[in-house]
Amino acid sequence: MSSAKILVADDEPDAVESLRFRLQQEGWEVVTAIDGLEALGAARSARPDLVLLDVMMPRENGYRISRMLREDEAHGVYAEGLRIVLLTARNLAFEPERERIFLDFSGADLMLYKPFDLEELVGRIGGLLAGETAAAEAHPVAC
Repeated sequence: MSSAKILVADDEPDAVESLRFRLQQEGWEVVTAIDGLEALGAARSARPDLVLLDVMMPRENGYRISRMLREDEAHGVYAEGLRIVLLTARNLAFEPERERIFLDFSGADLMLYKPFDLEELVGRIGGLLAGETAAAEAHPVAC
């Protein structure tokens, strides 16, 4: 799906720029945001196919923004099938029950831990956009 639109939301400008550049190389249109509320507004106006959300952002965290996007989706704001990927430096791998609660609350398709391998992320995004389903748990990605 080379014409897909992706929203990248992270409060670290270097991370946003790196992701934007690499995703555009794949032919995807990229919209960016630097905090949670800006991400929500950008999603509502740009109507992306996939959203990459940093978990720890100012003005609202990624878990809550993901939840709000899912609520919007349920009310027809987005086409059914919006994909959401959470990116986090908070490694909850040793707390699987807590990890499951956060994922269930957020409604995200996938959670990846920072630092992540950019090519692995691009592959997973391609899979999600092609209709592959993500596992219902977070996946640490090799550095």
